[in-house]
Amino acid sequence: MERRESGVGFAVKSHLLQKLTKLPVGHSDRLMSFQLPLSNGRNATLFSVYAPTMAYSDDNKGKFYDELSTLITAVPLTHKIFVLGDFNARVGADHHTWNGIIGKQGIGKCNSNGLLLLKMCAAHDLSITNTMFRLPNRKKTSWMHPRSKHWHLIDYIIVGRQHRQDVRVTKAVCGAECWTDHRLIVSKLTLQIRPRRRPQGQKTIKRVNVAKRQNAATA
Repeated sequence: MERRESGVGFAVKSHLLQKLTKLPVGHSDRLMSFQLPLSNGRNATLFSVYAPTMAYSDDNKGKFYDELSTLITAVPLTHKIFVLGDFNARVGADHHTWNGIIGKQGIGKCNSNGLLLLKMCAAHDLSITNTMFRLPNRKKTSWMHPRSKHWHLIDYIIVGRQHRQDVRVTKAVCGAECWTDHRLIVSKLTLQIRPRRRPQGQKTIKRVNVAKRQNAATA
């Protein structure tokens, strides 16, 4: 049995916690799925991802991406999709080859894990928002290699291509102390959350005053 002392998570504003609904995600403990109700009867489906590292076999990586792809395919077309987490992948900066998937602000070179991620994004029409905003490199990279001491981008916020306009910015937060060797990634979104339904009070039943109607002086 695989044993890990690492993982990934995401945080949302406290007033949204009661709106999140956890969805079943099969057998992988590397995937979590949540649903957030939006206005106009729509929903946002969020996937929290912890992908296998380069050290894992191609078979393990293939099974992971197959399950993630199956889950994404099951999301209704009217829903907005957000895939976020540690993909242990470098997607590089070749926005010409991966037009619409990578923006013009990518960084570094692509590796084999990055190619798997790019292929999955192409299959599901997804965009990697980390590569779409002009920022200093320190606000793009998220993890430092322990031997080379070079910083790389391996943690991503990915959305459906048709919903890129909902993302105002995606960036790394430098200096945040969270007991991890990764920088936190922050993404600011413009979403219309479905308002909470207020309980309706009991209506007061108006009763006719029969005595007044019997009084001839009452018009």
